[in-house]
Amino acid sequence: MRTPPRNTRYFADLQKEVAKADRCRIDQWHAAMRRDGCVVLRTNLVKTFAMALICWLFVGAIILTFTVTPASTWNPMSPGFGGWPIFFLLVVFAIGLVLFCVGALLWTFVFPFVRPQFVVSRWGMESSWWKPGGRVRQFATPWSGIVDIGGEFQWRKGMLPDALVVTITARGATAHRNALIGTVRKPETVTYRVLRELKAKPRDVLVFLREVHRAQAAHC
Repeated sequence: MRTPPRNTRYFADLQKEVAKADRCRIDQWHAAMRRDGCVVLRTNLVKTFAMALICWLFVGAIILTFTVTPASTWNPMSPGFGGWPIFFLLVVFAIGLVLFCVGALLWTFVFPFVRPQFVVSRWGMESSWWKPGGRVRQFATPWSGIVDIGGEFQWRKGMLPDALVVTITARGATAHRNALIGTVRKPETVTYRVLRELKAKPRDVLVFLREVHRAQAAHC
């Protein structure tokens, strides 16, 4: 869910995240930019396999639920039918089973294979994934085409911490986007959401990108 741009809670939470950024890590990235001309942020395999494990646990729990529940409980034509609320609940479980199965397969086999990465260079930013024959650009934009570097909060209930997603808004005419089918249209602006599965924390990435963007704009 996109955070409203004038939401006071959004700005307060964003300032808290920025204040907690790892200055040492950011300075290391700046040093790498001066030395190598680019910084390569790769995905974290621990996060990848953690997501895969969570999906498989949900798959197992749902399958167990169907295993211990008699088929007559959710069969409207059976004398042991448990009622429509039970029926719809099991339908929701069935849909969840399909979704978590897809997620488990993606996190277990596809994501580790394509190895997405995010590159910050003197030219701009580029997100890519691997396939046989080389890497494929998913999104790329020069610094001159960037309109804004911000973030979106995914506010969660319960014990789960709020999640920050780094967003890059660029002019559509200057940004490259990969299309699985057909040709990508060129709207006025496009927004790319940086993967949260990178080894780097989103708040560190946000601060680093903003500082590099300001430095590049000052040189123009």
